[in-house]
Amino acid sequence: MTANATELIERLQISLNETLETLAALTDAELDESSDHICATDGTVRDLLTHNIDHDRMHAGQLFNSRYLLKNMQKGEVHRLMVDTVKARAEVIAALIGMPDELLDASIPDEGWTIREMVEHTIFWERHSIDDLRRRQLAGRVEQRGAKLSDVVDPLYGSLPEVDLNDRITPTPVPDPEMVKANK
Repeated sequence: MTANATELIERLQISLNETLETLAALTDAELDESSDHICATDGTVRDLLTHNIDHDRMHAGQLFNSRYLLKNMQKGEVHRLMVDTVKARAEVIAALIGMPDELLDASIPDEGWTIREMVEHTIFWERHSIDDLRRRQLAGRVEQRGAKLSDVVDPLYGSLPEVDLNDRITPTPVPDPEMVKANK
């Protein structure tokens, strides 16, 4: 199977999602249970998992070194911004790991919104801005399609505005929070 870099990234994302789904079923006590997997090096489940983390870091280092040796460093600003976007999203995801479902909709003292609303707000503005970029500035270079997460609802700005995907001129409207509040 030959895969381009984008397909390799997608495979890594799929594998990570499957790994996180499996790890979510573990209990803290199970981390100290014996594991006979070769990567646990005659240790515990914790040893297996720390090995896997270090294994990823080791190969990430090798990948960066290989890019250096091949004279193909990530020099472009767009690539650097993509890296930072992945890191920032990983931080948001990491902040949600282990969060009990019942706390997702709990009102946060002194914040005025819930964890779920914060995440929806993050997704809303990412989709609002990136979909606008795709439709207006990248038209003709990338496929014009509706957002897969078009059902996202921001607690302040409501639903994503519907736009004509063929309109390259009109900016995506920003909903008026006062109007959204009045229609609730």
